[in-house]
Amino acid sequence: MRNLATVYWRALVQRKRLLGTVFLWTFFLWITTPFMIIMLKSVGRNWFGRKWLPPNLTLDWYRWAVTVANIPRILANTLIIAAIAVTISTLIALPTGWALGRRKVRGKELLTSIILLPRMIPPIAYALGVAQIFYRLHLVDKYLGVGLAHVAICAPYATLVLSSTFQALDDRVLEASAVCGANQLRTFFHVTLPMVLPGILSSIIFTFTTSYNELTLTLMTYGPHTITLPVRTYLAVGEGYWEVTSAMSMILVIPSFFVLFMIQREIAPEKLVGGFKGV
Repeated sequence: MRNLATVYWRALVQRKRLLGTVFLWTFFLWITTPFMIIMLKSVGRNWFGRKWLPPNLTLDWYRWAVTVANIPRILANTLIIAAIAVTISTLIALPTGWALGRRKVRGKELLTSIILLPRMIPPIAYALGVAQIFYRLHLVDKYLGVGLAHVAICAPYATLVLSSTFQALDDRVLEASAVCGANQLRTFFHVTLPMVLPGILSSIIFTFTTSYNELTLTLMTYGPHTITLPVRTYLAVGEGYWEVTSAMSMILVIPSFFVLFMIQREIAPEKLVGGFKGV
C-alpha cells in the first residue's frame, strides 16, 4: 500500500512539473512571438504568402526608417519630452511621496485616488480634456506642453514608488544617526539619501519608460515639431509600409529592453517599492 501511494505521488509530482513546464513555455511563446515577427519583418524581403521565414534578409528598411522617417530628430524629440516629464514628475512626487509615506495626512486614500485618476479612466477621454486646455494655453506642439501632458500619467507612478520608499524607511536608523551626533543635513546625505536612492532611480526609470512609450496623450498635443517615435510609428502603420514600420518598432523597443536590463542588473527587484524595512 505504501509503495502504491509513493508511485502515485511521484506520478502526480511529475505531472505537475510537466504542466508547469508546458504553461511556462506557452506563456513564453505568447509573449515573445510578436517581437520575433516584428524583428523578422524588419529585416525580411519578399516575405509573402505562407512562408514561415523571409527568403531574403536586408537592412534597407532600417535605412529607410532613419532617412525617410527622420528617426534621429524624432528620437531626439522623444528623449527631450521624456526628460521634461521625468524632471517635473520627480519634483512633484518627492514632496508628495514624503507626505503620503511619512506624515499622517487626512483623506490619504482620497488623495491617492485623485493622483491615480488619470490612470483609471480611459486614456482618450482624459487626453481630449487635456487637448482642450492646452489649445487654449498655446501649449500644443511645444516640448513643454507635451511633457506636461505626460506628467499626468508619469507622476502617479513616481508618487506611488516614492511614497512606498519613504514609508519603508526605518526610523531606528535615523534615530541612531542623530544619537551619534549627526545633524539633519548630514543625516540626509549620509543615511537617508543612500537608503532611498534605489527607489528614486526606479521612479525615474518607470516615469521615463511611461513617457517614452506614451501615444494617446501625445496624439492630442503633438505637432510637426514635437512628433515622437510612438506617434511616427503609429502614422507609418496607416501609410502601409509594414517593413519600415517594423523597423521603427524595433528601434522603439530597444530602449525599453535596455531599461529592463538595467532594472534587473542594477536595482534589486525587492527594492523597486522601497523594501528597506529592518535595515
